[in-house]
Amino acid sequence: MGLGCGKDGNVRVTDNDNIEVSNLNRQFLFRQKHVGSAKSVSACAVAHGMNPALNVQADQLFVAPSTENVYNDEFWTGIDFVVNAVDNVKARQYVDDRCVWFQKPLLESGTLGTKANSQMIVPHKTLTYNDIQDPPEESIPMCTMRNFPSQIEHCIEWGRDKFNGVFVDAPTDAVTFLEDHAKWMTEMKKNRPLEIPVVLKKI
Repeated sequence: MGLGCGKDGNVRVTDNDNIEVSNLNRQFLFRQKHVGSAKSVSACAVAHGMNPALNVQADQLFVAPSTENVYNDEFWTGIDFVVNAVDNVKARQYVDDRCVWFQKPLLESGTLGTKANSQMIVPHKTLTYNDIQDPPEESIPMCTMRNFPSQIEHCIEWGRDKFNGVFVDAPTDAVTFLEDHAKWMTEMKKNRPLEIPVVLKKI
């Protein structure tokens, strides 16, 4: 589209998460070879490959009160608008607050399970994200639970997942193997993800 391709143009991508196999079915930037690498770095590399004129910068950080030394007043005053696509309500509320304070337009979007939302926010002209009360989150995104749990529910769910892995999944696998080891081996080969080395180009 030419966005961020001008002399003074710049697109800055922030994400502190890594790509998992489960991410591959709901977007078009990542492939199997990207699994395990940083989302922001891979997204920028692929986008730059689509349009070499794109000026793009990857940050492996999340935007939050704890990173205000990086995403400070100078950062917010130096941008024209924000596109948000995060998986938890607190992060959305924080970015919405920053955009209202610095009077930056915000395209707010996100998905969680079967739910999806999209909202264009112009400070002092439209409703903001914080003006609308989201229903309580019924499920916890796996990337939140594994990489940066911030609530007691995340820790409980992480513990349950670990418990099931040790005391449910492993014994079930053992029983299945003992009953029919040939079938078990066939299923394991079929379900095991491909191990492909990750190669990232500097841009």
